[in-house]
Amino acid sequence: MPVVTVAAPAHAASHELLLTVADAVADALDLAPGDVIALSTPASAVVVNGAGADAAAKPWALISIHGSDRGAEATRRARAAAGAAATDWSRRHAAPGDVDGYLEGVWCEWLLPQHP
Repeated sequence: MPVVTVAAPAHAASHELLLTVADAVADALDLAPGDVIALSTPASAVVVNGAGADAAAKPWALISIHGSDRGAEATRRARAAAGAAATDWSRRHAAPGDVDGYLEGVWCEWLLPQHP
C-alpha cells in the first residue's frame, strides 16, 4: 500500500489536492479504492535564498510516494501521475490572471523502505 506525503503550504483546497494525487497514483498502479493513503505536511513558510526578508516566493509541492519496489516503469508512471495531478490542481486554484498556477512547481519522488 503506497503512502503519499504532500508537503505544501496549507490551502483551502488541500483536501482536494490529496484526493486528486491519491487517485492518480492508484490509477497509475491499477490499485483498488482504499489502496493508497495520502497525507499532508503543511509548510509554514516559503523563502528564496538571497531574496531578502520581504520577498514572497510561490510555493512548491513536494510529493513523496513511500512504497515497495514495483519496478522502474510502474514507479515512473506513479510519479508522473502524481506530479500531473498536482499541477492540474495548481492551475485550477491559481489566482485570477495567474496562468502558471498556484504552485511554482512540483517535485515528486518514490521512496523505497529502508532495511537495516
